[in-house]
Amino acid sequence: MSTVFVHVGQCGNQVSQHLWKCFEKDGAALQSRTFTTHDGWHRAVHIDSEPKVVRHLPKLFKISEKNVITGKRGRGTNWALGYHGVKSSGDDHLLENSLESIRKEVERCDMYSGIVLTHSLSGGTGSGFGSRLCEALRDEYPMNYLLSVTFAPCASGESPLQHYNSLMCLATLQRSADGIMLIQNDDILAKVQKRSPDNQASFTSLNKVIGHTLAGLFLPTDSLATSRDVSLGQEPWELLRATCPMPATKFIYTTHLAKSKLSWEGLVGQTLHTIPRYHNTGQPFSSLSGVVVARGDSTDSFGASMKQGLSHKIRTAWNFVDWNPFPLDVWTAFQNTLGPKDTASVSMAVNSSCVTQFLDTVCQRSKDMLDAGAYLHWYERYGTGKEDFEEALNTLQVCQEDYCSATKPG
Repeated sequence: MSTVFVHVGQCGNQVSQHLWKCFEKDGAALQSRTFTTHDGWHRAVHIDSEPKVVRHLPKLFKISEKNVITGKRGRGTNWALGYHGVKSSGDDHLLENSLESIRKEVERCDMYSGIVLTHSLSGGTGSGFGSRLCEALRDEYPMNYLLSVTFAPCASGESPLQHYNSLMCLATLQRSADGIMLIQNDDILAKVQKRSPDNQASFTSLNKVIGHTLAGLFLPTDSLATSRDVSLGQEPWELLRATCPMPATKFIYTTHLAKSKLSWEGLVGQTLHTIPRYHNTGQPFSSLSGVVVARGDSTDSFGASMKQGLSHKIRTAWNFVDWNPFPLDVWTAFQNTLGPKDTASVSMAVNSSCVTQFLDTVCQRSKDMLDAGAYLHWYERYGTGKEDFEEALNTLQVCQEDYCSATKPG
């Protein structure tokens, strides 16, 4: 089962470098040919509206230069400009060229399963062009999986347009993607600063943590291998099936931790602390389903720890809904390649109602700006009007209602 990775915009491509380093380091991933072709080329397409971030990638990795697609100018942190494009400057072939490169990668797959799309919510290319590409991929491959890995901006503010961009992109993903793996920069920043002795964090350290988190969930595991220890590359899509049992509620929260000299109980306990459990009002969040991946289980001890109370600890922390009889999937891998030697790692993915707090913030701040008419002319000049924002608000409000209905007790 083959997966094609599509990295869009500056953020999506910077994270991709750390993700592919993890893939290249893992022997099982290379042998399974899930992420690479038979001759070792990456099953990846890198897209950006300007060349400065992606032009050097073929020199760092085994990436075909034909799979590096660039435009002639940026998208000005504007969703509308990224979505509709710049036809006046001859840059309107970005979508066409991207789809053609993706088509060729899909045709090279032995058994094509789906696409993992990485992009940001706030950048013009990541949010706007990422939205347009997501819609086009859904139309082009309606029967295959489409998983969005999207990065939310810091709440303190990266751009005055970030709430509009996030609103429009999230609404598009809700309509087109099968799953939305939402990674919030604030959470990653807090994690990195806590580990840093001087309480500082660089973009490189942030992207490295994100890359390891995604690799912890996507890399081959022994649990899903055949009886002859052959990986079939099911991990990304089993993850999607396990965490998104309902099409209306498709947001996935992720976390990851790798350490040495810690018991499984200690490692899982520290990882669980990074997952939001309560709303600002004090109301506990509920979860529909989740996946735990333990790597470095060389003594096959994680299963025993789960039976001895670790499973109950996870279920209690995630507060699973009553209607799902099998809410928790557990995968293990003999080796851990996501950290220094002799370390173990735990990666978690959970479909939790905690996303409603983030969606509510995006909707409320966008609505306040919309009511004031702030920055609307920046979007209208590229073909996105007030009615488009109102439609996006309605889409996300319905999504929040669906989460409330799905996690309602009794």
